[in-house]
Amino acid sequence: MDEKKIKCGDIRVAMDEEPVIWMDRKRITIFALPWTFTKYELTPSRLVISTGFINQKEEEIRLYRVKDVTYTQSLIERIGGTGTLRIISNDASVPEIHLDHIKNARKVKDVISQSVEVARRENGVRTSELMGGAMTGGPFADNDGAESLGPNMVPDFDGDGIDDRTEL
Repeated sequence: MDEKKIKCGDIRVAMDEEPVIWMDRKRITIFALPWTFTKYELTPSRLVISTGFINQKEEEIRLYRVKDVTYTQSLIERIGGTGTLRIISNDASVPEIHLDHIKNARKVKDVISQSVEVARRENGVRTSELMGGAMTGGPFADNDGAESLGPNMVPDFDGDGIDDRTEL
């Protein structure tokens, strides 16, 4: 076999690139022109935010980690035909990101929401929400006797890994 030796900085693995579903730039609010150095790119599995001209930074959020997408539009954004999306995720480095002054923001929100659902299904990620009032008298009770469970936590007083509210 006549293989070339690998040099410092070389990569021998060919990675499949994902198709880009949507791409835009942060725009100036008054004129709705993309004269900034912030770029947004959405693929089927991630959202990438690139910023900077001289010093560049790239943040990535895996879509299965996205918890909520909110759309807002100010009066100036309405005039310019843009809007802002606020994305909340479980990502440690980027728990909240704003996609500021983007074109077709409402449609982009729908595309991101659908992509999040597909990414969750493909990665086997399930989420659950606890609904209902406060409980009293368990090991998570505070001084008032009301439960203070964290998000996505369930009472498991006997330590068997099963939600004690559902055991009969």
